Amino acid sequence: MNSVIRNIQRLNHVLIMATLVIGSFNANAASQHQTVNWQLPSTRFAELNLDPHKIAKIAQGGQLIIVSKPQDFTFWNARKKALQEYKSKRVTYVATVIDAPIDEIKAMAWDLESQAAYSPLLKKTKNLSTNGNIRIGSYRQSIQIPVIKLVSDFIVQFNKYDNGNIGMVLIDEGDVEALYQYWEFFPLDERRTLTVLSGWQDIETASFTYKLILEAEPSLKKVFPVLSLYERLTQFRDEAARRNHDYAEKPDPTIYDIRSVNSFISDNKALDVHTLKELTKLGSVQFYHKLRKLSHDDEIHDIIQVSAVSYIPLPQKTIQPLLNNFSSLVEYNDLTYGWLNNQETQKDWGHLHLAARIGPIHLPVEIYVSQEHVNENKMLFEAVDHAYMYPLMGHVEYLAVPAKDNEQGTLVSLTIGGVIGPEASFIFKMIRYVPFHNVLLAALYGMLTADNMENWVVERVANDIISKESVAPSPDKVVDTF
Repeated sequence: MNSVIRNIQRLNHVLIMATLVIGSFNANAASQHQTVNWQLPSTRFAELNLDPHKIAKIAQGGQLIIVSKPQDFTFWNARKKALQEYKSKRVTYVATVIDAPIDEIKAMAWDLESQAAYSPLLKKTKNLSTNGNIRIGSYRQSIQIPVIKLVSDFIVQFNKYDNGNIGMVLIDEGDVEALYQYWEFFPLDERRTLTVLSGWQDIETASFTYKLILEAEPSLKKVFPVLSLYERLTQFRDEAARRNHDYAEKPDPTIYDIRSVNSFISDNKALDVHTLKELTKLGSVQFYHKLRKLSHDDEIHDIIQVSAVSYIPLPQKTIQPLLNNFSSLVEYNDLTYGWLNNQETQKDWGHLHLAARIGPIHLPVEIYVSQEHVNENKMLFEAVDHAYMYPLMGHVEYLAVPAKDNEQGTLVSLTIGGVIGPEASFIFKMIRYVPFHNVLLAALYGMLTADNMENWVVERVANDIISKESVAPSPDKVVDTF
């Protein structure tokens, strides 16, 4: 009996010593991470000189997303522990209205310890050290997709600035070599705050597994950083609503049908079209609308529509014939491979053929859509029941921008939203198990559309004009003929 007690005492002694060693190791691990004197490589949202109240009205309770045009900057490389020049990188800005006082949202962003409870993909968030307005912390990112679970540890530094903003930079470990996020807060009133989260990550230096996932479908490389910021801000907004349920905006209780579920930008009576036009100059513009509940075929679906907005410096009558025809998507949207109209299918629906790439395999996505109001300011479409995406709905709408400096321009919005239907292939249905599955396909389509629509339309019209001029006889040629 005494020997048993002695063994237990020895075991306790070993455990105590091990705890002290581990505690000492953790303390040293925290202290070994030196703070970084880093600078924000991109323009702050506040420096864009946009009216926060107008931006809030444009967002309409959803989220406004801007993916900047490519830019060059110098930024901290966490693995090399040195500044590095980066070329043609795109920064993402995500803006939404959060129904909470500004100080409360700042506290949420600064409180690293609790963020795992209301941040997507994050686990085991921990504050390692705090020295005034500088905090070093760690978190684990877990991305679960079919067959593979990608888990990575990150060491980050938080900075709280005199202007109230909060920045985060990667200083060690992580799945990429460089990463930052930057929070900005604009009070709209005592209980509402326009919150902007901007960020960038160098996915070109991603770890092998992470890069393998992103490069399986090139379009995913464009949209995944956007969706990670979108979802992070969504979770913050939802957490703030839980904490302030008495005055937070209540979820829309309406159950929509396929005819009424569409969310139109032009329905926003407070929309400032000049501000929206200015946003398109910064990069590609997208709206993630508020969630709506759709009743279809005796089922209730949660639908989040995504709108891609482009400003085209041409009158509506010139561009509408191009954009009301799905054949244009084949030319400028990388996910679209074919379009057969009603005459070709000899049905009351057309066939839109999409394909997502999984490595060397092209995964077909068959969409059969019917179109309505094709000759009006809004062209509506919806999928028929044997499409891969069903129910799926969307529209194209046009907003005329009042003429200025002899320029006649049009804001064009393509909106799409839906769910994976029962007719989809088994592999395609696996998308239901990847992160952001409820908006992934709409976000992909919106991103590619917003990126490429304007250039394609302008070039197409210019080429048509050149083509017509090349076949027209010149005045000199007419004289010679006579």
